[in-house]
Amino acid sequence: MPPSHSRIRRIPHQLWLGASLALLALLLALCSLSYLVYRDWRDEQQDNLIQEVLWLEQSLRMHLEAHQEWGEALARDIAAGKVDSRRFAQLAAFYLRENPELVTLERIGMDRQVEWDPHGLRRDQRQLGLPEYDAMWRAGRLLRNSYGAPYQGQDGKYRFDLAIPIVHDGRLLGGLRLSYQLDALLYHQVPWWIASKNYISIIDLGGKTLAQKFDAAEQPGNISHQTSFDPPGYGLYLRAVSYRSGLGLTLPVLTVVIALLLLTLLYAVWRIRRHMRERLLAEQRLAKEVSLRQAIEDSMKSGLVAIGLEGEIVRVNRAFCDMLGFSPEELVGSHPPHPFWPADQHGVLADAMDAVRDNRQPEQGFELTLMRKRGDTLVVRLFATPLVEEDGDQRGWIASMFDITERQRQRKEMDAAHSRFLTVLNGLAAGVCVVDEDSAQLLYANPGFAELWQVGDADAPCCVLLPGLKAGEGEDIGQEFIVTGERCLLIRRRRIEWVNGEAAWLAILSDVTADRRREEREQAQQERFQNTARLIAMGEMASTLAHELNQPLTAIHTYAAGVSRRLPEELALPAGVRDAIQAIAEQSRRAAQIVSSIRAFVKKHEPQLERVDPARVVQRALGLAEPLAAKNAVGLQLAADRSPCRVDMDPVLIEQVLLNLMKNAIEALVEAGTARPGVELHTCVENGKWRVEVVDNGPGLAAGMQDNLFTPFYSTKPEGMGIGLNICRSIVEFHRGEFGAVSSQEGGCVFWFSLPLAGAEES
Repeated sequence: MPPSHSRIRRIPHQLWLGASLALLALLLALCSLSYLVYRDWRDEQQDNLIQEVLWLEQSLRMHLEAHQEWGEALARDIAAGKVDSRRFAQLAAFYLRENPELVTLERIGMDRQVEWDPHGLRRDQRQLGLPEYDAMWRAGRLLRNSYGAPYQGQDGKYRFDLAIPIVHDGRLLGGLRLSYQLDALLYHQVPWWIASKNYISIIDLGGKTLAQKFDAAEQPGNISHQTSFDPPGYGLYLRAVSYRSGLGLTLPVLTVVIALLLLTLLYAVWRIRRHMRERLLAEQRLAKEVSLRQAIEDSMKSGLVAIGLEGEIVRVNRAFCDMLGFSPEELVGSHPPHPFWPADQHGVLADAMDAVRDNRQPEQGFELTLMRKRGDTLVVRLFATPLVEEDGDQRGWIASMFDITERQRQRKEMDAAHSRFLTVLNGLAAGVCVVDEDSAQLLYANPGFAELWQVGDADAPCCVLLPGLKAGEGEDIGQEFIVTGERCLLIRRRRIEWVNGEAAWLAILSDVTADRRREEREQAQQERFQNTARLIAMGEMASTLAHELNQPLTAIHTYAAGVSRRLPEELALPAGVRDAIQAIAEQSRRAAQIVSSIRAFVKKHEPQLERVDPARVVQRALGLAEPLAAKNAVGLQLAADRSPCRVDMDPVLIEQVLLNLMKNAIEALVEAGTARPGVELHTCVENGKWRVEVVDNGPGLAAGMQDNLFTPFYSTKPEGMGIGLNICRSIVEFHRGEFGAVSSQEGGCVFWFSLPLAGAEES
């Protein structure tokens, strides 16, 4: 028989002997443990009970002391006259409701009579008995709070009293009596977590139970503790007896555990003998498998390295050693930094190992620089995978690497050529892009194109729809202008064949916004020159008309005045003739004044300002506008502010402004066909200015019309010249005023202007 086999046969006998000794030791240990467990359990129960009784006694003491403090404060308030019988009843009722262990709260007089109780003033002359008056008698003698001896109340339950003297200037005025019921005190003040485990009672010196709180379903045990119940004292004790409890299933469970351990030990001995045989066979199979795995690893062309949890090298294959020039003995067991780490790459390689530990490996692996034993370097691509055993525990990582030194050199040459090409394209101010002909997807774009076309990311494979790319079938070259926002772009395109053989468009974009804006400025300047020429011609025409009309108006005024003077007063004439002649003279004088003002305005002379009442100017303008309003059936109303004011103005020019605004409003209502057309003229004085508003109920200002109201020669009327509102605004601004137009919230339009009051600027 081989020695190994004899050794295997001897091992079970030794294991049996050892198991028997271990079993006896286990039995002794478990018996000792059972006794210690029981003793420790009883001591722990006694300690817990003492702690709970002490805590309960302290809680009851603090509760009674809090009542003493409240009663002392109430006694002081009564002595000071701050609390009457009604207030006492409210406080007593509230305090009894909050403290149900209190039976009553009363004020006792010097003659043992109850003066106040929770119902207020007591008039039945009730006097306390001797047991009830015991605490008050002691408090009156000692002039301090006193507890009375426990006594039995009318309901047969034991009580005790707390007496608080009421003292004013050293003179006893009576006292407060707080009566407690012992059963209620235990019921409300003993917490459930103590009452659920213990029988709580209050006993006297003779051992008589005065009050108790217990669970009828439980039986008292033999573990108890008592302490003096002070206050109130008088030989009262607070006693607690724990309910009967035991170890329960502890000892049976220990017995079962001992039996199970014995059976387990016997089974373990049998399994050990069988395991030894199986292990020998497994070691033989494992040796064959390790040999096969070694052969597979050494036959691979890529380098393999197994790394432990601390970064140490556990195993390497032959390709890894050939790649770096190190032997397996030099590498296995080494910790970072490893011998093949270049000195200047320690940080990079350490970061790569940290990334592998944190599972932050790039999808394409790591590109690292390593050093051969002879000193030269090589570039490798490394991939790492967690090395997990069958039981799920990770032992480290297995890494494979490939030599990519030559491939990297070729890639760098290609990147350099591509970089030179991109440098040229990116340096162009014009935008260059390539767009797929079928899908209009952006295949290439330089930064200039991204900026001009507002693509955002020039490298994003987005879909860019360039206008005109599919317009001309069969055309390979073309160009067009595109307006995007404030920019104007010139696109030149050419059909090309892209690198994948598909048809595409090569487009070059140029920003011609500056050229277009220069052309637009020249065109706008030409239009302003034409408008200026028309305004100059209009001014000359107005000056000429004013000059030519001045003489006929003067003649009319002269003839009318002469006729009026030549008619005798006593000559009988038809009714209204003299008034008509006088009106002719007045209107001719007024027309001459208007012509003179317009002539002065055209010549850019200052208007002839005079301090006038603006209400008179408004009335004259209203009188001139009324015939036109009546003719077109338009209601014309005046809503004037009666506040007296004076304004420095040229009355004729301001009257023309008012007349023009009312005339425009009437014509707008007639043109729109407004039902029940009406125009209101509002005047008011506010903030040192005289403000006028011409309000109509027409359709209001159309969209975009308000921006062009004061543009010269802009008019919505077929026969309008487009200079009326512009002249009105100029007249108002000559008077240092403001002019504007808004749409009314109720519909219609509001034209307004304001002039400073006389003396407002000086003040």
